[in-house]
Amino acid sequence: MRHRTVGEKVAAFDMQGSHAELWPVPETRTWLVPNGLNMAEAAVLPISFGTTYHCVTTKGQLQAEEVVLIHAVARGVGLAAVQLARQAGAKVIAVASGNERQASLRALGATHLIDRHNQDVVEEVQRLTGGKGADLVIDPVGSTLQSSLAALAPEGRLVFVGNAGGGGLAVELWQPMQNNQTLHGVFMGDLFERPAVHETVDTLLKAAAEGRLEVVIDRTFSLKDAALAHEHAETAKPLGRIVMKP
Repeated sequence: MRHRTVGEKVAAFDMQGSHAELWPVPETRTWLVPNGLNMAEAAVLPISFGTTYHCVTTKGQLQAEEVVLIHAVARGVGLAAVQLARQAGAKVIAVASGNERQASLRALGATHLIDRHNQDVVEEVQRLTGGKGADLVIDPVGSTLQSSLAALAPEGRLVFVGNAGGGGLAVELWQPMQNNQTLHGVFMGDLFERPAVHETVDTLLKAAAEGRLEVVIDRTFSLKDAALAHEHAETAKPLGRIVMKP
């Protein structure tokens, strides 16, 4: 990447908090915002789509015609995973509740929807795959890891990223060993500074600017209303990311 100059519009990532009007970050953790992409979309894309690309492609090695199960698809990683998986030619089984949410996810490319409140996720995956299971599972929830393994095909791949469900991440590993399954943990952090990963995010930003990816934003709040933004995130079951502007 080239050095940044004053006046350039950039999106940024850092491990430190971002609830501020001014936010110093190393230039190695910034990306130029391409024409055609607004700043709100650019701001939320690197973490969600950058992380998801690592899950789906780098670690998940998803291939055309494979079946991928994606948990918590109404959130940033899930929404990105649906799109990247469909672009890879895979069949997407997405876990989400609510008719409106499910309709939006179908529009983004989900092949099948499972409402975990009314359906057993593992049973539905087995039914939809004729008892084979999913070739790849993307799990950002954590508390669902055991059921993710139960829904995984022999020699399948499970990528777990984050722990949105809270609690421990302990799983019984005897069954995945017997089934020759692979578990990948993903935590981006400093990986964003690696040249290949940094370049991937540049490519994803360009794809969004050209309309080939959709960055879904649920609501935008003023920074002074940060408490309301957090309350909305925790209680409103948003579809997409929440943005705060100074």
